[in-house]
Amino acid sequence: MKHYSLNRLLALIAATGFAFLFADTLLEHWDILRQEPMAWISVIFSAVGCGVGAIAVLRWTDRSVRLLHLTLLASLLVGIAGFYFHIGGDEDAERRTAAGQEHESNEKPKPLLAPFAFDGLAVIGLLGTARKWPAEVKESLRRT
Repeated sequence: MKHYSLNRLLALIAATGFAFLFADTLLEHWDILRQEPMAWISVIFSAVGCGVGAIAVLRWTDRSVRLLHLTLLASLLVGIAGFYFHIGGDEDAERRTAAGQEHESNEKPKPLLAPFAFDGLAVIGLLGTARKWPAEVKESLRRT
């Protein structure tokens, strides 16, 4: 078995987190995917994040880690945009008709903080792969 550095393991944790987010967002957004095209953003992006993270962990080249950094930065934006959509920022006042309000009363409430899971994964991945904080290695391992 290969011995991965702490940096690489944190990237693996982020990639695995994106895989779980894919499953979670697909299940949670399943009912609204046809009515709300914006709901696809979190589903598709979590699959992309998982794929890019897996490639970065397996290859671990400068280019793949930089691509992971860009994906993690985009993940911050996805989390913020998701929060905006979850608080109802995408609804126009004109769309608030009596039928729309009746439909909303039958819906389960949107979890306000759930989109910030994308931001948490981004922070873990960015801190784990940043060059300013290299993984610590014990002195005894350096001598061998």
